[in-house]
Amino acid sequence: MRFGSVAFFKVLIKTVLCIAFFVPLILCVIFAVVLWNKGAELEETKFENEKLSYQVQVLGGEKKPTVEGFYKIYSDSGLSDEDLIAYINGIDIQSTEETDADTTDAESSAAPAVPETSESSETQQQTEETASADDTAETAETQDIPAIQPDSSYASLYEDMAVRVPASYVREEGVVYLTFDDGPSDNTYSVLHYLDKYDIKATFFVVPRRTEECYDIMRQIVNKGHSIGVHSTTHEYKEIYASVEAFLDDFHEAWTMIYEATGVKTEIFRFPGGSLNDYNGATRDAIIEEMTRRGFRYYDWNVDSNDAGGATWTEMYNGIRKTVDNNYRSVILMHDSAPRKNTVLVLEDIIKALINKGYKFDKINNNTQPVQFIGPFA
Repeated sequence: MRFGSVAFFKVLIKTVLCIAFFVPLILCVIFAVVLWNKGAELEETKFENEKLSYQVQVLGGEKKPTVEGFYKIYSDSGLSDEDLIAYINGIDIQSTEETDADTTDAESSAAPAVPETSESSETQQQTEETASADDTAETAETQDIPAIQPDSSYASLYEDMAVRVPASYVREEGVVYLTFDDGPSDNTYSVLHYLDKYDIKATFFVVPRRTEECYDIMRQIVNKGHSIGVHSTTHEYKEIYASVEAFLDDFHEAWTMIYEATGVKTEIFRFPGGSLNDYNGATRDAIIEEMTRRGFRYYDWNVDSNDAGGATWTEMYNGIRKTVDNNYRSVILMHDSAPRKNTVLVLEDIIKALINKGYKFDKINNNTQPVQFIGPFA
């Protein structure tokens, strides 16, 4: 075959066409394999987070363990029936050990206490809590701010940002805590309207801005008797969780704005994304330690309305009611940011449905025992 001949160009054209066809095909196969592996890793991570959250809620007494609940977690895990039975038995053993530990030394345990059932136990618990409260009150009278350990490397940052720790915590069965993140927004007015209509108090974890409208809404929240807490200033996960200092910077800015608008030095907050998320793994423990040292309490949730995930009215209405029925008490995550229109639409119907089932509503008070994914009360 001579260079430049017809035969040569035929072979050349066939070669070019083959390369043009097979190279993209091979690249597509390679990318498909890579994406499949990444998807599998994400699914595994999602499963592990879901499993951990369920374990925390069951062991902490915030969620009633059910066959359906365990099956939902493990149906796609690949565990054999024997492995699943062994795991459930392990949970029972651990729960029993924790209950015994709480009975013998309730005040030294960070886990939520199992509710007492006898009158003598309740009387004893009330006596202990009263004594503890009296001791703490005597100590508090001699202090302007709560004691802060000076050995923290962050003690010099925002020294004014510290609050008192309650003498004891309240954990009531059958109570529903409605909580709203990411506001204030125009939707907050509608949320406040429905809460007023049914004389319900709720909790707002805000992302404040230095505008008169934002300050006015925060004042309305407090003046109407609701609780207000810090969510963040920027809601930028990568920035907030970059370091302990970064978290304190963001928190102090929001905390200060709430105080300027309402006169409240709030003691409660909610981590953006919750205390266990994909962005705070490297700094989570240090942030929790520092915020706990300053007296602040953070609150996660055990009922997710999934409004941030785009849940429909029907999905929220059915999902919230079903999950509340499985809990000892319920902290419901909702949002009053501008895009969450379905939250406003479903709120009144959720309130009426839960009232009809006999549930009580309350705001998160300074002594409400936290629900946490990870931390002192997990």
